[in-house]
Amino acid sequence: MKSQSGVTVFLKVIGVALLYAALAKLVLAFFSDASGVTLVWFPSGLGLVTIILGGWRFVPAVFVGALLAGLLVDDSLAISAGIAVGNTLESWLGAWFLSGHSGFSPALKHPRDFVWLGIAALFSAGFSALIGPMILLFAGHVALDSAFDSMLHWWMADVFGMALLTPLVLIWKDWPLDWFAPRRLPETLAFIALSAVCGQTVFLAWWPDLFGDFAKSYWPFMFVIWAAARFGRHGVTLLITMTAVQSLWGLEHGVGPFVGKGVQEGLLSIWFYLLIFAAVGIPLALMLFDKEQYTRALRQSEARMGFALDTIGAGAWDLDLASKDVQRTPTHDRIFGYSQMRRVWSYQMLLDHVLPGHREAVDARFQQAIGMAANCDIECEIRRADGEKRWIRIAGCYLPGRPARMAGIVQDVTDSKLAEEDRQLAMLFYQGCSEAMMITDLDGLIVSVNPAFADVTGYAAEEVIGKNARILGSGRHDAAFFQAMWAAIQATGQWRGEIWNRRKNGELYVELLTINTIFDRNGLELRRIGVFFDITHRKLTEEQLWQQANFDPLTGAGNRRMLYARLDQEVKKSQRSGALLALMIVSFDGFKELNESLGYAKGDSVLQEVAQRLVGGIRETDIVARLDGAEFAVLLTELDKLDSIAKLAGHLAELLAKPYAGVEATGLLNCRIGIALSPVDASDAEGLQRSAIHALRRCEAGRYAFFNQFALSGN
Repeated sequence: MKSQSGVTVFLKVIGVALLYAALAKLVLAFFSDASGVTLVWFPSGLGLVTIILGGWRFVPAVFVGALLAGLLVDDSLAISAGIAVGNTLESWLGAWFLSGHSGFSPALKHPRDFVWLGIAALFSAGFSALIGPMILLFAGHVALDSAFDSMLHWWMADVFGMALLTPLVLIWKDWPLDWFAPRRLPETLAFIALSAVCGQTVFLAWWPDLFGDFAKSYWPFMFVIWAAARFGRHGVTLLITMTAVQSLWGLEHGVGPFVGKGVQEGLLSIWFYLLIFAAVGIPLALMLFDKEQYTRALRQSEARMGFALDTIGAGAWDLDLASKDVQRTPTHDRIFGYSQMRRVWSYQMLLDHVLPGHREAVDARFQQAIGMAANCDIECEIRRADGEKRWIRIAGCYLPGRPARMAGIVQDVTDSKLAEEDRQLAMLFYQGCSEAMMITDLDGLIVSVNPAFADVTGYAAEEVIGKNARILGSGRHDAAFFQAMWAAIQATGQWRGEIWNRRKNGELYVELLTINTIFDRNGLELRRIGVFFDITHRKLTEEQLWQQANFDPLTGAGNRRMLYARLDQEVKKSQRSGALLALMIVSFDGFKELNESLGYAKGDSVLQEVAQRLVGGIRETDIVARLDGAEFAVLLTELDKLDSIAKLAGHLAELLAKPYAGVEATGLLNCRIGIALSPVDASDAEGLQRSAIHALRRCEAGRYAFFNQFALSGN
């Protein structure tokens, strides 16, 4: 890419150099007198515009072109090189001068751009006009007494070229596409054709018999007005160029209004004529162009303002403080309940819509703003034309002048007013709620907490805001618990459940937590709100109540209620799975005598030891319960063989027959175990209990018995 760019630049440099030399040859061949003096030097304009648009890398192109121009008119290499240095310096200094002024724009859209261009031409042409004639003077081609005239003519020629060709290229590098749009094409063709015919008639004496003395040099000025008004900068520069070419061509052919005593006088007349022509046309075109740009910018600004006002639902108004008349937009009247704009509107009509309770205050604040020449911003409640009450905001600024004015917007703020009230109520609820609340972002970072949060967790707001909610974690829940929680939140946007957390002081507590996701208006997740309260006390109370309801307070074994509930569940489960279920009823003979002889405290101690031996002799999945007095039940679940039940029953009988602490008489207590099986002996819980009791009654002391002895032997 760099190599290709370098080749492209080199080719452009060669092209500019050749064009420069060709223009120089053309001017010297057709628009100079016998001594080679000319007042027209188009190459100066080409050199300046080349460096303005192409940059300093095109300086060699100007030098080479000027050098070739000198060689083409048979100047020596030294003279050609010296004059080329002056021409190059002229173009470089002009471009440098313009680039150093921020007020100049190569787009030439403002009069100041042409002023700066003219100053640059007058300034830089002086260097070339000094160097060129001095070289010719030292070379003997110019006499000393004519050196000043030569410098003046040189300077005028270079100024002419820069003033004519430079703006032509700068403006016409952006092609006026709208000229050739279908709606404008007839006018464009008419302008070009009639301008050309006018120039030919005035400067080249077309149709002399028809126009004769009527073909005057002021005719083209009429086309300047047309060009400036309808075709802008492009039209004026095109007309000036056409006029310059036609007038110079007429002088060359000895016809037209500038033919006089000689070529120099004619060129001087053309120089001043085109100077006046440009001084009239270009400022006029730029003033009209500037006005058009201002008007277009104003329309665009009004369109943007209208769009902005419509977007926020606001209407604009402009109040004449002398007449009290108001200019406004349609939205203004719609806010006051009118479907169509009222023919007139006044300040008093505004006050009539304001509710009586607000009217005096609104008027006082408005008059205060006028008296102080200050801005106003008022919110009040109005009654619309349809009877509906609405809140509006009136904002205006004071505009001094004759007459002075107030201008601004009116906006229906009812929804925002109600929303603000809702926000205030929500904040009051948030701050005063007895339940702890925590708001986090989507990454779990805490954004806000309410005062109840500190009461529950012990953390102040400043201690947790910006930190992850994991700061409250207790470590009691595994990864599966949190995976299930977040899966529910992602699926439904919410989760509710009990969770263990840790207070600031390290104390564990259980809370009932509800997490809800807040979405924005586009349905995207925005925040998460956690609402929780401490249920530790309630949880402990529930556990204590459950413990009391389901366990024997003396032995710690299950009670009758728990046994019956589990027995019913296990029987149904056994029927579904086909596994065996065994119910053992364990009873002791002699326990009454033990209480009477050793006391009830010792009897309680024995019962506790019995429960411990039973629990230690069975699996963790099996159940031990105390039914009444010295009677216990053992529930064996998910059994596969009958003989394993008999072995376990024998093992328990042996455990229970061992001596008890503090009971010296070993034969004082004898246990009996009655066993019933499901589904062999019964198909429901009640039947299974009756069968086990029946087996117990016919069991011998220190032994166990099955309800169905045949079932055992059959196995």
